[in-house]
Amino acid sequence: MARQIHNRWSITGELKAQTPIHIGGVGGDADTDLALAVNGRGQYYLPGTSLAGAFRSWMTRLPNQDDASIKSIWGDHETKDYGASQIIIDDAKIQTRKPIEIREGVGIDRHSGTAAERFKYSRAILPKGVSFALNLTFDSQTNDDPIALWQLLNALQNGDIRIGAAKTRGLGRVKLENLNIHRQDLSHAAGLFNSLLDGGTPQPWTDLEAKAAYEMPLSLDFQIAWTPRDPVMVKAEADGIAVDMLPLVSQVDSGVRFVIPGSSLKGVLRSHAERIIRTVCQTPTGEDFADQIHLNLINEIFGAASKKAQKQGQMGILFLDDCYGTLPISEDGWFNVERATDLHDGFKSQLQTAVGTKPYQKLQPAVHVAIDRWTGGAAEGMLYSVLEPIGVEWDPIGIQVDLARLEEWSPDKVQPAVALLLLVLRDFANRKIPIGYGTNRGMGTVAVTDMTLQVQGDSDIPGLAGELSLGPDFSQLSDDLRLELSVAWQDWIEQNQSKGAA
Repeated sequence: MARQIHNRWSITGELKAQTPIHIGGVGGDADTDLALAVNGRGQYYLPGTSLAGAFRSWMTRLPNQDDASIKSIWGDHETKDYGASQIIIDDAKIQTRKPIEIREGVGIDRHSGTAAERFKYSRAILPKGVSFALNLTFDSQTNDDPIALWQLLNALQNGDIRIGAAKTRGLGRVKLENLNIHRQDLSHAAGLFNSLLDGGTPQPWTDLEAKAAYEMPLSLDFQIAWTPRDPVMVKAEADGIAVDMLPLVSQVDSGVRFVIPGSSLKGVLRSHAERIIRTVCQTPTGEDFADQIHLNLINEIFGAASKKAQKQGQMGILFLDDCYGTLPISEDGWFNVERATDLHDGFKSQLQTAVGTKPYQKLQPAVHVAIDRWTGGAAEGMLYSVLEPIGVEWDPIGIQVDLARLEEWSPDKVQPAVALLLLVLRDFANRKIPIGYGTNRGMGTVAVTDMTLQVQGDSDIPGLAGELSLGPDFSQLSDDLRLELSVAWQDWIEQNQSKGAA
């Protein structure tokens, strides 16, 4: 017997990418290891299954939703008690045409500091600003408002839901715009005709939004304002012609901007956190890269890849967004800079077209050379040039920490994890962690000008609530909070020194 439907809610809108997005497809292509999903027409898209998975996962974390209520909305394939999902989500077609970008990823060997063997890959991404059409239908068997659905839409409007791969490394944040909701009353004939002829009755979101307030699970949101003390950049995958090494750029609005990927920022913070753990626990560094990156507490915060094919990896609780430069750059102008053939003949004018007046106050071509130890002259084949950003300002670095998930799976590690993260950020504020390319050659040093912490949800840790302003040494944190975290950190060290933290 078919289930009875009282109301059908038709929801449309536009999902706009706040960060780049990667939805993986089957197989690959000649240009990249991790290709994007394409539909039967060869178009990039977000599969409805990917959206449904992300939406359902978020809804399960609402405090007022238990397993039965989730299954009553999303269905259950394991039993016949709930049937199929009451929510239908169409594949989201891309609405804004933008060229895809290729990002390189690499694992760094902890012994040599160079690329680890077999841990280099490329990933295709859809750039920031790309938008997709959202079409969602909810069949309700009651006349009640679907409050959980309104909360989901509210979270999408707030940008609290990420989709796709590499969500902890700067990808996948989307925001819902241009929301439209129609209610179709299917319980009587007049409602059926209204649905067929007019598509239902429009529902003002302002009226529904008042019912859509939701309590965020416990999380920490750090905003770190900073300025470069030395040139800061991440090297682009492809070399230039007039200049060998160019800063990485990514599309923003109608142009491009310099970018430090979230994966790069996460990598340097993870490496420093590992150094702290290995020091306090006296843990040796393994020979195999897969063994080097598996450490107690590090796995929970930053995530861990699977060491065996039959064993699942572990998603971390720390999310880092891409960090963009504030300097607007003409896309066509930068294209010409990349393909300039002579560093002297017309290069400055091409750079000026890309970044505006006085280009050498913002970007400086620098020539580097290795010295032959026998002749004292330039070593053969070791002369190269870098276009160094010297007058570029950057957006704040955004870090989100999902403490609620750690509380659920490893509640005894919440306080040590917060303590370790604060130690890492303290060292970053004290200029002990350079970022980007050439950090061993006078580049990448930054000065933190401000750091704030917004605590979402209820925390059991004394003093960890509301909005906190953090000084370089975190002296503005309450004495109770620092004492609580210090004791937890010392206890964790004592428990793990004998285990080697592995």
